[in-house]
Amino acid sequence: MFKKANSLTYLGYKLFSKEIEKKRDKYFELDRDLKKAMIEMPPEMYVATAKMFSFLFGISGAVLGLLIAYVAVNVIGVPPLFEITLPEEYASVWMFYRPFFYVGILSILITLAFYYLGSFLFTIYPSTVISDRKSKIDRTLPHAITFMLSLSRGGMNLVQIFKALADNHEVYGEISKEASRILWEIEGLGKDLRTALVNEIEVSPSQNFREFLHGLVTIIDSGGDVTRYFEERAEFYFERARQDQKNFLEFLSLMAETYVTALVAGPLFLIIIQTVMSVIGQPNDIAIFSIIYLVIPIGSFMFAMVIKLVSPSEIGKAPILREKYVYIPKARDLDIEKSKEIQKKVRLRARFKKLKNPISLFIEKPAYSFLISVPIAILFLMYGLYINPYIPGMDLKYWFFTIDDYMFISIIISIAPFVLFYEISKRGIRVYMRLTPIFLNKLASANESGMSIYRAISMLAKTDTSPLRKEIKKIRANLEWGVSLGDALVRFANRLRIFEVSRTIALLNEALKSSGNVTEVLTTSAKDASSAELLRRERAINMFAYVIIIYIAFFVFIGIVYVIASTFLSTLAEAASRVQSTGAGQLSILQNVDVVTYRNVFMHAAIFQGLFGGLVAGVMGEGSISSGLKHSLIMVLVAYVSFSVLFSFQII
Repeated sequence: MFKKANSLTYLGYKLFSKEIEKKRDKYFELDRDLKKAMIEMPPEMYVATAKMFSFLFGISGAVLGLLIAYVAVNVIGVPPLFEITLPEEYASVWMFYRPFFYVGILSILITLAFYYLGSFLFTIYPSTVISDRKSKIDRTLPHAITFMLSLSRGGMNLVQIFKALADNHEVYGEISKEASRILWEIEGLGKDLRTALVNEIEVSPSQNFREFLHGLVTIIDSGGDVTRYFEERAEFYFERARQDQKNFLEFLSLMAETYVTALVAGPLFLIIIQTVMSVIGQPNDIAIFSIIYLVIPIGSFMFAMVIKLVSPSEIGKAPILREKYVYIPKARDLDIEKSKEIQKKVRLRARFKKLKNPISLFIEKPAYSFLISVPIAILFLMYGLYINPYIPGMDLKYWFFTIDDYMFISIIISIAPFVLFYEISKRGIRVYMRLTPIFLNKLASANESGMSIYRAISMLAKTDTSPLRKEIKKIRANLEWGVSLGDALVRFANRLRIFEVSRTIALLNEALKSSGNVTEVLTTSAKDASSAELLRRERAINMFAYVIIIYIAFFVFIGIVYVIASTFLSTLAEAASRVQSTGAGQLSILQNVDVVTYRNVFMHAAIFQGLFGGLVAGVMGEGSISSGLKHSLIMVLVAYVSFSVLFSFQII
């Protein structure tokens, strides 16, 4: 969306400036929201952009409306909406112009709908950005305060602390932007620190950050101990983070119960009802097919997306940190052609190195495995279609039941490699997240005993037996080659690309520059990393219970479905056969039920329940759709193999 003025903005302001200026007094709330969202436009320009965007939306709606209206009137046909009795001379005219009237009305309605849709999008856009910024600020606030605490202990004043916070925007994100706004008011507009903080309180989207700044202003006014305030606030917000996590886990408990009720027990109850209705001679295949092929997949997927959106988790990999000391050659010393040639060789060497070991590439970026697994799955499905072609006149339903095995195996083929490489990658990340606080505590202990950081790292590179030893050796190698300690640690963080590690290294680097007490800095850094790791492990342990709930619900589902498909239908089929053998065929209660069809669709129900229920288990257990694919793979395998063995389904 639009965050800065552009040519469309200026054009809209030229066209609508008079109308906008008349309503200038009504833009106070909008102005504050734009500042909170950090949308770099005055409210008048934003309104101009909204009007221009809505106008273009309206034009698009007019074109689409005419097309839809033409198809609706001339192809589909629209019945008369108003039964009006007219004189014969007027009735013929009305019948001639009636299609044009309907086209005009329908196109106008669609045009207005699109116009107001564009206006509505611009109306809610600032609030969505504000909400997103608020959640990001609240998530990183405890770490940012710990960062400020370390710098304050090192002797930095508040302006320098905010400057350091603004410089580390890769790690602290939206809080760094807030710090940059404070710095701009101090350095760019010449305001004092207190005034800048008060102004920031007015426009910050986060209530927690505003409370923190309120307290900071009070400390400045009273001349209190800023370091002590940072320490108290860091403990307070970490405790609040634990409480927020507890509330989120309670919310997950509610969502788990809702999921089991609405998307496991509910569809199961409807399937049983429809089966019984079929037994008594009133089948409704559309209803049962809708439950299995629409309600379960779409409902479960939407449920997983809702939980994913409200989960307080960081997305993607941690950002690349900047090294502080990088040699940049002067223009007169730089041979441009030679430089391009060297860069090209470096890129080719990097690509060739990755191609030599594709497994490591897949572990680093598991999504690349889809480039191989998906084509193989498609080829396998095409093979199934080749040996089981659809011939015109065949029963489409039974033809589908002959190729469904190929579809399910194709799904397994496509996601299995990704699950394998993703879990290998995640396992390494979990190990490093657990060991990093231990590594920092070891450095702090060695430094406290009088050993320099360089010697401490060299010692750990020789004595450490954990999986982190390889990375410690790389840090030592960088130091031996003359790389500064800060840059060696930055390279360590950039190799791991873990949020907790990146935050810890950024904190450690800034604190080392400001403090001579390296031991205290290392201890504070280790404490920050340990707190984050403790919250993560506590959440993982509690959320594991909800994963178990999903699995139990899945096994109950396939158990009941199997009983219906085997015992229930088979028993009734035998009873119907005995009734028919007595000559009382009219009393057969199973004459309208196709047992083979029901067994197949019940198998599909179990597989879909596993496939999409696994995604729900993933977002509940680890807050990730990707993590849910392993649960989907396990459940699909269990459902498919179970039904294949029990009913002797085979690929033909």
